Amino acid sequence: MHVLGLMGSARRDGNTNDLLDVVLNAAHEKGADVEKIVLADHRVEHIENCQVCKQRGACVHADDDFDRLMAKVYAADVLIYGSPVYWYTVSGRLKVFLDRWSCELYLKSNDYFCEKMKPKAGGIVTVQEESTYERAASCIEALEKTIKYAPGSTYLGYVLGPGGKRGTALKHEPTLLAARELGRKAAAFRPAP
Repeated sequence: MHVLGLMGSARRDGNTNDLLDVVLNAAHEKGADVEKIVLADHRVEHIENCQVCKQRGACVHADDDFDRLMAKVYAADVLIYGSPVYWYTVSGRLKVFLDRWSCELYLKSNDYFCEKMKPKAGGIVTVQEESTYERAASCIEALEKTIKYAPGSTYLGYVLGPGGKRGTALKHEPTLLAARELGRKAAAFRPAP
């Protein structure tokens, strides 16, 4: 079982990264092979014009890191999306990466993309300074829809932790318990035959 964490925060030492590490460590302890992509360490350009890319038959950003990162996404069995809540949704870094998934639909096909994503499971790690679910709801719902886009994919759930000051999430025991449980679910996932 290969579990891939997609860390969308710009803060490599922040609460999102801390909780994503808790999830990945729990999965590893249960026997999963784990890996983390810190999107801030890679260059992924914004979508420019899908029609131009489609006419060319290739993305205008062929020299960025997107294709290499997508190869890792496709190779994983489980994706854990990590993002702080920024203005009711995911971070800009994660959003740009997810937007580029449209390139796979345009340049290859929806069937190709769904076939690559179908046997996967996904979970969500997010943090926010506010204390109510309502502020994070659209972020969580957007990522849940991303996970469920491919028919037959499995949604493992989410962890919503406290954000703000560095280390806050690691001091919140209910969040840590939920993160460890998500990691155990990720390690236990088996795609349907």
